[in-house]
Amino acid sequence: MKLADQVKEYSPQQVQEELDHFQFFDLYFREEPLSQIELPSSYIKFFDDLVEDFQSGELERIVTRFHLVTEGILATTGLDVLRRAGEKYSLPQFVTGIRHIIEDEARHINFGMSLVTSKEYAVKRIEELYPQAKRIVEDGKEKLDHLVPFQEILEEMEELKRGRIYRLSKL
Repeated sequence: MKLADQVKEYSPQQVQEELDHFQFFDLYFREEPLSQIELPSSYIKFFDDLVEDFQSGELERIVTRFHLVTEGILATTGLDVLRRAGEKYSLPQFVTGIRHIIEDEARHINFGMSLVTSKEYAVKRIEELYPQAKRIVEDGKEKLDHLVPFQEILEEMEELKRGRIYRLSKL
């Protein structure tokens, strides 16, 4: 019941923040709709599995994939790439919006951390899911390398993974 109260209070805020993120990206990518980008099979598989995790109803399974890996590693890395590219190309409004989304994601990650009941399970899941997340980024190397040196992206992902695991060890 304690957990249900926590989720109930946070869920509407997180949903609203996610909708705000979609609106922000729609504003900037209206001319090049993301729906026209061919997604790699690694991306499709990862997010199909995310849907399965949500359908399972197993909170720990959902939290580890969504909050700790999807938001905690993939989105955090991607948003940092966009922030850096926005700074490189002098897009101050874009950078401000990205920074706002980064702050939202940090809250989502912290919320996910607060829901972890088995740090051993969470660490195991991060280790299990990380190669899949890394594969998504590797499959986008051709596009990403133009924005930020690709090796830096991989190093950031690895650092984020270590950071999530370190935080779990402190629970």
